[in-house]
Amino acid sequence: MRRIVSILLSGAFFFIHAAVQAAGPVSQAQAAVAPPLTVANQEYVFTSPPRETAEKGEEMYKPVAEMLTKATGKKFVYKYPDNWLVYQSEMRAGKYDVIFDGPHFSGWRIRQLQHTPLVKLPQPHVWVVIARADSPTIASVKDLVGRKVCVHAPPNFGTLTLQSLFDNPSRQPYLVEIKGWKEAFQGMVAKRCDGTILPVTNLKNFDEDGKLAKVIHKHQPYPNQAITAGPRITPDMRARIIDALNAPEGKAATAALRERFTKGKDLVPANSEEYMDVSLVLRNYWGFEF
Repeated sequence: MRRIVSILLSGAFFFIHAAVQAAGPVSQAQAAVAPPLTVANQEYVFTSPPRETAEKGEEMYKPVAEMLTKATGKKFVYKYPDNWLVYQSEMRAGKYDVIFDGPHFSGWRIRQLQHTPLVKLPQPHVWVVIARADSPTIASVKDLVGRKVCVHAPPNFGTLTLQSLFDNPSRQPYLVEIKGWKEAFQGMVAKRCDGTILPVTNLKNFDEDGKLAKVIHKHQPYPNQAITAGPRITPDMRARIIDALNAPEGKAATAALRERFTKGKDLVPANSEEYMDVSLVLRNYWGFEF
């Protein structure tokens, strides 16, 4: 038996040796074709959820990635997630370095992925749950159990906030998926749904006189959307990014972002503590472990 094993090993050694000799030595040029990933040549990824088309995403966020490159001297690229499942999966896996998104996601990354918040939208985020003003049966949030509510698909922050108001998972509202806050409001007014949840600023825009809707719950203020940096972003890089965001070049790079989400107002400093509890709305959502 030992003799057979010895013969087999000898044959294997002869075959490998012959193959190496035939291939010849590896030149320096060949070795340089695919250099190993090092700190000097690695890329960093900036992203945001797929709330817009790929084209709109490039238009809004690519200037931010280019600004990050200039500010840090490191290569940043903008990556558009094809859909929400891809975004959630890659975000949870830590494949993004700098992210702009909702406070619940930001808070979860701060808790679970050692992210650091850099800046945020200035206005507080206040949710209101509403029903039709003339509805005789809907007077409180609990009256929405088993009834239709017009909401975005989870893990939308508003939808998860509404669901968090119901302790019993078997006694929840029935979700009717919509796209856009205006459609949510109009769906409720048209009696497609019995209620919905909106940012309070949107409610004021849609029902300025307060004749169409009544507020049945007003949630405590949350911090707004934020830009967070992952553990690969060093403290020096974070400081450079914050300085750049406050400079004229940074304000130009974030102009489209700020115009869409905060009517052009400047971004303001953010801290970890204010985001920690916001992430709890994700406790019962698949994939977001605590």
